[in-house]
Amino acid sequence: MSTVVRSGGASGGASGGGLDGDLCPLTGSPPALVDAADAAARAAERLAHVRVTLLRVRATLDGQRSTAVERARERVTTLADDARASGGMLEASAGTLRRHAVALGEAQLAAERALADRAEALGREARWRAEADEARRSTWNIPGVEALGGAPLVWPGTVPPLGGPGQAHHRLAAAERAAAAARAEVVAAEARWRAARDAKAEASRRAAAALAALADVRAVRAVTAAGADPAALVASGNAARQVAALLPRAGSGGDDAARRELREDVRRVLTAHADDPAFWAVFWDTASPQDLYLALGPSYVDPTRPVSAELHGALSQGTADWARTASDDELREFGHGVVAGVGDWPLGLAERSQLAAALLPAGLPAAAHAAAGDALDARWWVRADEEARGAGTAGAPGDLAGDALVDATLTAPLAAAVLAGYARHPRLALDRLAPASDGQGARAVRRWFGWAPRDGWPDGGRAAAGALAAAVDEGTSSPHQADQRRATMLVSRATKELPSGLLSGPTLDDRASADIARAYEPYLPSMGDDAREQKDGDTSTSRASGPAPGIDDTYRLTTHADLWPAVPQPELDAFALRDVIAATSRTPGAADAWLGATDRYTASMVELAATAADGGSAARLGLAQDAISDVGAVAGSMRAELLDAAYDRVETREQVIALASGALGIGTLGRSTAEAVGATAATQGLAFLDTRGPIVEARAALGEVKEQTFVRYGTTMHDLLVAHDIDRGIPAEEAITAHRGIDPEYEDETLSTLFDETFEAMSETPRTEDR
Repeated sequence: MSTVVRSGGASGGASGGGLDGDLCPLTGSPPALVDAADAAARAAERLAHVRVTLLRVRATLDGQRSTAVERARERVTTLADDARASGGMLEASAGTLRRHAVALGEAQLAAERALADRAEALGREARWRAEADEARRSTWNIPGVEALGGAPLVWPGTVPPLGGPGQAHHRLAAAERAAAAARAEVVAAEARWRAARDAKAEASRRAAAALAALADVRAVRAVTAAGADPAALVASGNAARQVAALLPRAGSGGDDAARRELREDVRRVLTAHADDPAFWAVFWDTASPQDLYLALGPSYVDPTRPVSAELHGALSQGTADWARTASDDELREFGHGVVAGVGDWPLGLAERSQLAAALLPAGLPAAAHAAAGDALDARWWVRADEEARGAGTAGAPGDLAGDALVDATLTAPLAAAVLAGYARHPRLALDRLAPASDGQGARAVRRWFGWAPRDGWPDGGRAAAGALAAAVDEGTSSPHQADQRRATMLVSRATKELPSGLLSGPTLDDRASADIARAYEPYLPSMGDDAREQKDGDTSTSRASGPAPGIDDTYRLTTHADLWPAVPQPELDAFALRDVIAATSRTPGAADAWLGATDRYTASMVELAATAADGGSAARLGLAQDAISDVGAVAGSMRAELLDAAYDRVETREQVIALASGALGIGTLGRSTAEAVGATAATQGLAFLDTRGPIVEARAALGEVKEQTFVRYGTTMHDLLVAHDIDRGIPAEEAITAHRGIDPEYEDETLSTLFDETFEAMSETPRTEDR
């Protein structure tokens, strides 16, 4: 009875394949598969040319800035990515079809040979069966044969007579043996045919699975975007689904030992697939961030070690690979889930935050960081407002203490990841840190820069400082006045918050300090004025404590010419500004960043002064004087902590002396103690009792720095302006005479007075916590 076998899969369709009849030639057409593969390859090549054309179009848009251009650039980029993904899918399909054509041809050839061998064996079997039947007919009626069991009596050593009954019997036996051998060959040939049929069916299943995997658009896009081989899609997808299925059991299933073993399995698989974009494309379509936290986060009975560098790297790389093919809606959903999935349970919150931070690499698209930042911002204000209401201080949300600060500290890795994303996406940084609404702007600055984790930021403050610098860069470089004003207000507000917030913790990383200096560089022109306006104020008055955050719309670079700064200048609290500069210039590397900023600023003012023809020499002198005043404010702030330390030492000496001289009463100390202290003072001289000694020493050191800084910048500006005039053909003596007002060696002390005024004001300004 004949049977029918369905080979299915990729052997059908264009290949001419279909159902395989039992012991029939295998269906399918390898040439048709090759033709289909060639067509797919040609289409992939055409898409490659289309992508090159699109990339050229995008290149022509680079450097142009407008909303329409941005949308066009995004659209062209998306089309180019789609062309690459589709081309990769077609190339992978062509490869699969070619491999299946080879497998199908080999299976058909094996089946054809098996059928030929079977047919030949069947023919021999039929002939031997006929020979056996003939021999049997020759012996069935010989007398005595049946009585002897069908074998005639032949004496040993004798040969049956030719044509006799004995010879017929041997013919029968030989024919039956030959027929049986032929039957065995038939069976073997049929087995080989079935093996070829099964090989074809297995090849068809593999090809069908590979082609089905290529229908997973996200996985294909992820693979092609990473430049990986789409042929691995099937294995990668299966591995991703398997590990996603393990997450619930790793989080809560089975006994403790089994759960720990499952968690290790999950870590091992995730780490092993760090560079497998197809794996992550399927994994994040199957699992959620919360699933991952529950599986790998600690519990009372199963504490978990901190996230390893290998796992952190694998999660970050895998998420980045997935994000390349995600839509904005998917990215927003993912970003929100990263934060929301962390939950409120205190145990393991730090570890879950570390996992969450790994899922938010800075390079993720802005939509993911925007959603994550909004969710984390909402979490902050819920806790801050609840705590403020509970403490009866509802008017001061954001002044964290207690549980709210604990939560913010434990989730600091996640906050740092969000801020790093802001730093990578300057427009997002400006929108989130300096929103257009004044009320929201103040809240945003207080939220992100008005506090610090109890043990400092895990990255040394680099993400927070980088986000501030990115937002300012975006605003100051924008052609829109509204963006420039938002950046200015951001710096004005941040100056109030930073000393008691971001800068109140451990000293920032040098790179973070450099970013702070970069954020303030556009506003160097007004620092000297801010210092002078506050230097003589009474610290008990609101004026002396600094102006409210705002923008000085009347500020000009000099009163001698109609020259305006490149960007609007902020109203800065000189007291707070002093603390900001001092805290971000403690190390040589950090100080170099501020000096670099003043160098660039001075060079720009010299260039402006050299070309300021409208105002003449008065304009040049005014620009130079303003610049030297601004430099004095920065330089004085950088040295302010030298005096702070001196004041601290003086306070300690005064306490000791007050104690020794009876401020607590001799009866309290005992006469012997007072006499011993007095004797010590007498033997060591007046230095022990000189409470102003440390301050005198500090002032002397400041004086040296002040003089060196003034000479350096004053001489530089003077020499550059003189050289400029000489280059224009003005005689040297005339050029020197024209710029005597900014010559540090000239008897006119106006320039040095302006420098000294701001340097001393900023170097001796009380610290924020002392006011």
